Order: sequence, then structure tokens, then C-alpha cells
Amino acid sequence: MLEVSLLGPTEVRVSGESITLAPLERNLLAVLALSKGTVISTERIIDCLWGDRHPASPRSRVQGLISTLRRKVGEALITRHPGYQLDAAGTTIDLDECEDLARQGRLAKSPGETAQYLRKALSLWRGEPLDGVSAPGIEVDRTRLCEKRVGLLEERFEAELEVGNHAEMVGELTATVSANPLRERLAGQLMLALYRCNRQADALKAYQALRERLAEELGSDPCADLRNLHATILRGELVYQPQADPVAELRPAQLPASVGHFTGRDSELATLTRMIKRQSDEPRVLLVSGLGGLGKTALVVRWAHSIADLYPDGQIFLDLHGRAPGMAMPAGTALAVVLAALGVAKGDIPVTDDERAALYRTLISSKRVLLVADDVSSVNQLLPLVPPTTASQLVATSRRRLVALAAHHAVQPLRIEPLSVEATYDLLSRIAGPERLRDPAAGRVVHWCGGWPLEIRLTGSKLAARPWQSLNSFADELAEQLDDPVLGDDPRSVHAALAGAYQSLSPAAAHLFGRLGRYPVSSLCLQTTAAEADISVRRMRQLFDELTTVHLVIEDGPDRYRFHDIVRRFARRCAAELVDRDAVDEWMRQRVADSYRI
Repeated sequence: MLEVSLLGPTEVRVSGESITLAPLERNLLAVLALSKGTVISTERIIDCLWGDRHPASPRSRVQGLISTLRRKVGEALITRHPGYQLDAAGTTIDLDECEDLARQGRLAKSPGETAQYLRKALSLWRGEPLDGVSAPGIEVDRTRLCEKRVGLLEERFEAELEVGNHAEMVGELTATVSANPLRERLAGQLMLALYRCNRQADALKAYQALRERLAEELGSDPCADLRNLHATILRGELVYQPQADPVAELRPAQLPASVGHFTGRDSELATLTRMIKRQSDEPRVLLVSGLGGLGKTALVVRWAHSIADLYPDGQIFLDLHGRAPGMAMPAGTALAVVLAALGVAKGDIPVTDDERAALYRTLISSKRVLLVADDVSSVNQLLPLVPPTTASQLVATSRRRLVALAAHHAVQPLRIEPLSVEATYDLLSRIAGPERLRDPAAGRVVHWCGGWPLEIRLTGSKLAARPWQSLNSFADELAEQLDDPVLGDDPRSVHAALAGAYQSLSPAAAHLFGRLGRYPVSSLCLQTTAAEADISVRRMRQLFDELTTVHLVIEDGPDRYRFHDIVRRFARRCAAELVDRDAVDEWMRQRVADSYRI
């Protein structure tokens, strides 16, 4: 993902890492970023970069710049006749975020909310726009952006004054008027703020300063609105009635507390944020999937807290209980829970599912709500919860891939992988204490945990509860036990999560999974596995599809699959049970055959 900052020093980041650009490369990237998603012709690029003073062979110079720039920023830079463009989906620009926040502010229901959005929009400005860009063709854009910032300031001051924040605004208004002495709207806002602070004389002085400056530089008088305001202040007839925000309705704030010692998911957090910032004209569902115990809920809750202010009408958290067979919450019940969170009285919730879905869409269509649907087991649970507009956002977690969801809505999937070895060390040391992890045996404990956050937390908690046990002894104990550590007051376990996925398989897929547990390697080839099982490649692909749906195996390339270490450990246990079961079945077949021979 390419990130370009234009509202201040022009900076570039690729996958979160800052990229150093030469001056001409920076100029070229700024030209393309200002028209993201639009093809800019080579001729226009030449004019923007050099104006009337073209270098020798300018087209070759542009081609060379494109080549070096693409090596630094990646495939977001696209060649397309008759020139080049930045990929809209693969590029985020702070200017776009600023404009989106400003647009939300103008649609807000109250001046207080408008001011809040505009404060966020203005906070993205880090100085003079396009600082560090020297291309002649950029000057018009630089002027346009400076004008945009002053316009946003005027809108924000207007909203702040409407809710009575005049005392807080006087200092900032004074500085802004000084920097923009001919802006009559700013001068009027300063006069209002001063007058409401019982500083009538200062308000009149502000008007006098503007009038003298306009006469000196332009030979004109202030506009009629400003003259009327001046006359009203002179007569002391300005009546001030602050516009109070409507009585705040109860807004849901249902996000659970973030999990303790959260670590190792910076990349996933950034990916989720990029997903919601990509512009779209249709509702999108963020789907975070993976096996139980990988920390899907912890990740989504942590992320939801970090972006909650983008959804001022509330955050709803819904546990759909997909982990427990037969306990999954029906879609109608889920809709009733969400309607109650949106303020619908119990007696007013419709009886039928269709009526509940219609009321939900009506209520949420004018709101900006973040809805977290945790532990989804089926597409049917999720479909009625998809917001009808892009203003609200649905993010779901599931132990299944929910492939059919993409047949109904735009889906942005994120598959969760185990933590890295470094993150595993970090989380273990936070729970059990860094001193315990300095023992050489720590590597064995880390390997046992396999990067599984739940396994790490259970293991770390058990280790912390045994301060005098040596780490070597503890590692030996882990190696000897069949199941993962279980804490007396915590029923969760990785084994239970894997067993749930295994039990959801068809008999044929479960048998294949057991057979795969006998393999000496974690990497699997479709054709080889099909040949060894003496079934067709097409049938084997269907069985692998079933295993990947519940994440027991991961597709790793064309016709290639793999196990995670912990899943492979579980698969070996299933393989042992399969061997025992096959032996019993063979014994029964032999007994039946013997009985016929008697």
C-alpha cells in the first residue's frame, strides 16, 4: 500500500516504511497524487515538471523518472496510454482523508459534530501544502490547497461560534485573521467572538483595521453583511443565543475492553484501517477469519476502539456464538439485539425477520455506526446485518472463510496467521515476566506455542503461576502432555477450537485430514496427495476446499497446501485415532467373515 502525504512536507510510505525520493521523483509523484486514479499524459507531466524550460529529450527523462520511481513505490504506479497514473485502490492520500472528513462534517446533524469533524480534517495539515515540491506546474495546486485550508478554518469557526465556543476561538481567530487580513468572513467571525466575550471595543477595532486595509489595497469598503454587523455592535443590539446541540440520544458504545498485553498485530491493524479508508460507492463487509484461538476478536476489538471516533452514532458488538454447534444466534434474534442497541423499545421490535431487517435498514441509513459481528458461523447470519449505505461499517469475525458472502456483497477478507517468533517471545515475557524467558529453554516453550495467541496466553499464565518451576522442566511437561494447558477457571483451549473445526467436516474430509496427519512434512501437493489416496484430482480439490474453508489447511500456492505447526500436531492425534479406528473396523470385518465360514 502506497501512502502519500501532501498537506505539509511531501512524504511517501510504502507498507508503512518511509521512502526517500530525489527532488524530481518527489515532483513527479506529487503531480500524479494530485490526480490519483486519473491518467496524466506524458506531455502534461513534462509541462508540470519543467514549465517552459524543457530539458533535452523530456520524454526519455520522464520514462527514466517513472522507472526509478516505480522501483521505490511499487505497482501502484501504472503505465496507461497516453501516460501514467497512481492506482486509486492501492494508494491513500491525506488530502482525500481530509476531504472525506470535511464532507462528513457538512452532513453532520449538529454544529458540535460539524466542528468535531472539521477539527480532525484540519489536524491532517502539517504545514504548507506540497512542501518540498518545486515543479512549476504545481503552484496552482499549492494555491488551491492553501485556499482549501482557510475555507475549512472558516467553516470550523462558524460551527464553533454556533455552539458558544467564542472564548476559546478568539486567539486562533486573531492569528488566522493576521495571516489572511483581507478575508472578510474571518474578520466578521473575530468581531463576533470578541463581542460575545464582552470586548465590544476590540470588535470595533477589528472592523476598523479591515476597512483601512481594504481601502488602502483595494480601494473598497467591507461587504454589506460586515457593515451591518458593525452597526449592530455599535448600537449594542446584537442578541446572542447559542445554538445548543440537540439532547444527545443514547448512542451504543458496546465494544468490550481490549485484551491485555496486545502485541504482534501492527500490520493487521494497519490493513483494516486502509480497508475502511478506500473510497467505495457500495457497502463493504470486512471479514476477519481464521481458526479459533488466533486472536480474531482481540484484533478487531483493538482496532474498533482505535477508529471508533469515525462512527459517532455508536459502536455495536454482537456475539453470534458460531463456535458452539447448535448454539449459533439466528439472524432474526441478532436483528432484535441490534435494534434494541439502536434505541428501539422491546415492545416496538417487529415480529417477523423481514420487518426487523427493514426497520434496521431504515434506522441505520442515516447514521454512522460501526457494527462488529463476532464469531459468525454462516452467511445467513450476516446478510441482514449489512448496512444499506457506506456511512456505516460491518466487520465480522469467523472461523470459516464464508466464501458465499462474496456472491452477495463486496467483501474485504483478512486471514489471521499465527504470531511471529519475536511476537511470541514478547507476549510470553509480558505475561510470565522477562526474567523467566531468559532461560535457554524458552525456545522450546515458544516452539510449543506455535504462535497461537490463546496457546501463548494459557501457557504464559500457567508459567507465571509456577514461579519456582524451572523453564526446562516446564518445557518437558509441555512436550509430554497431549493437550494444551488448561486453566481451572478458563474453559478455552486451542484443542477444543481445532476439534470444533474437525467435527464440522464431512466424513470424507475428516478421513483425509487424519491421513494427512501421518505425513512427515507440513507442505502438501494436490496431485501427490490424490495419487496416494487413489482418488481423482478433482475430488481431492473438493476435499481440500472443505479443509481450507475451516482453515485446517492453508492454500499456499498453485495446488499447494500447508499445515500450521499446531494444526499438524492436532492432525497427528487425529491420525492416531484413525489408525485405531481402522484397526477396529478391520477386526469387525474379520469377525463377520469368520462367522460366515462357520
